[in-house]
Amino acid sequence: MPYDKEKKKKYDKKYEQSKKGKEVRKKAKEKYRQTEKGKEVEQKYKQEYKETEAGKKTMRIRNWKQMKVNCDDWDALYEYYVNCWECENCGVELVEGHTALNKRCLDHCHITGKFRNVLCHYCNLLRGE
Repeated sequence: MPYDKEKKKKYDKKYEQSKKGKEVRKKAKEKYRQTEKGKEVEQKYKQEYKETEAGKKTMRIRNWKQMKVNCDDWDALYEYYVNCWECENCGVELVEGHTALNKRCLDHCHITGKFRNVLCHYCNLLRGE
């Protein structure tokens, strides 16, 4: 019986979608990730992803969730946050970064987790809780 390339392709696709095929592929990925090369590739991918807009958004929302901020629409909150360039309390121009007193901060109630305002770091410190 001659080798049928199309039949083999269909079989491979069906196998990949099967439970056993998924388990085999998962084990192979885990084994690769344990190697030095796999660890290096994964670390490089994560670092490159963090620098993309999607990566920045993911990291920011993850941080908010860790701070117990409650929100029904994370995408809308993120868009509001990144497009706000003025402190909603004192009106100072907000900057990107981690050290300036006028860096952008998401103010929220530490009891309920409810979002209140986008403030500069200084106003956020003064508001306290």
